[in-house]
Amino acid sequence: MNMFLEFLEVPGNVLLIQGAPGTGKTTLAFEILNAIGDSHRVYASSRVSPVKLRIQFPWIDEVIDSMSGRSSKAAWNDEFHDLRGSDTDSVFSKIVRLKQAKQKSILVVDSWEGALRNATAEGRKMLESAVMSELDQTKVSVILVSEAERADNLGYLVDGVVTLEQNELDGRRIRSLGIDKLRGFRVQSQHFPFSLEQGRFTFLDEEYENGPPAIVRSPEKVPHTATHFSTGSRELDQLLGGGVRKGSFFMIDTDSNVSPQSLRLLINMIRSNFVSQGGACFSISTGTFSSESSAEALRPYIGDKALGDRVRIVEFNSQSPAKPWRLKLRGQLMSDLAEFYRAWNALKETSNGMMLTMNFDKLVQIYGEDLTLPGFTEIGEGLRDEGAFSIAISSRPTKVRDEFLRQADYHIKVQSWNGHLLIYGVKPFTHIHGATFNFDKGYPSLDLVEIV
Repeated sequence: MNMFLEFLEVPGNVLLIQGAPGTGKTTLAFEILNAIGDSHRVYASSRVSPVKLRIQFPWIDEVIDSMSGRSSKAAWNDEFHDLRGSDTDSVFSKIVRLKQAKQKSILVVDSWEGALRNATAEGRKMLESAVMSELDQTKVSVILVSEAERADNLGYLVDGVVTLEQNELDGRRIRSLGIDKLRGFRVQSQHFPFSLEQGRFTFLDEEYENGPPAIVRSPEKVPHTATHFSTGSRELDQLLGGGVRKGSFFMIDTDSNVSPQSLRLLINMIRSNFVSQGGACFSISTGTFSSESSAEALRPYIGDKALGDRVRIVEFNSQSPAKPWRLKLRGQLMSDLAEFYRAWNALKETSNGMMLTMNFDKLVQIYGEDLTLPGFTEIGEGLRDEGAFSIAISSRPTKVRDEFLRQADYHIKVQSWNGHLLIYGVKPFTHIHGATFNFDKGYPSLDLVEIV
């Protein structure tokens, strides 16, 4: 959005918004107007009446009330022009007046085809000339909304072109904005996912890839209920239907292109919320992070005492020094299972709940698929009876992953789409949500924006 605002700050720039019906073109135009603060803002509609626009976008009263630059007493509809009657002269005369005023202005024509619908060839040329010529000298910028999915006839006339699309991902809707051109601006990425939730045009934030965050205070506890464990995020709990039922199997299916930092933030949020409420956590981390790195990343969330007393992180490197939280295993299934049960039972004596997080990619790497499958089956048989919080993480199709999915009560997918983190439920089925880690409170919390 900031890039669009900077683009339209340049006097005379014309931005074309195109896309199929229902992709959010009008909403984007309004969102840009909502964000512009120091220009005289004019909206000319040939598709939707001002009354309906107010109903569809209830928040727009605030924008339209401030759109009039003529006087503080001007009504909101003084700046609306209903062009559904195809009165081309109305648009033409308004543009001429804006140019003559030489006042910093932004004009939205929604839609361009509607404004020209009954125009003669001469009237079309006059309107095109009025919109496209000498705007830089008159301090006017223009947004054209096109009814066509691809308005190729306009593309060569304007300075910027954006295309809105609606596609499917695993049978779920995903919306994206593509930047076809933005003259004079360097565009780092060309496709951006967005949502139209609550009638607002909301861009999704980029995936977190900045390494360990600075945590200045302990995260707020999100309480468990009598029947369900919380994930530490009220929004993720809501996506799952109220948290994770005690004794359930929870699968986090992640694409290999998801950044390790994003995945660790998500898992540490779940672990820390569990441990902060008196639970114990037994963890088999990913191969990209050592046990030392995993412990240091978790420490700021829960403190030294809880880390040493109620957290155990598996390490397969026999040369690693002994630590209270470190459980060294040999990579030999039978002896490692015995050591696991010993440590598990010891933690159970001092805790009011048990959590097991397993990275299946790591387990298969150490033990192989043929050994891992019966080993997991043996462990899994008792987890439900104990009411434990069992989490499996996987980014590759393996036999043990497939077996876990057959038993899983909850299954979410975590994907990186053009540098943006997406989360959606397979079991239960949910829409796609954009996922962002917010650090405003001094610790990472998960914000989810449903793509609607």
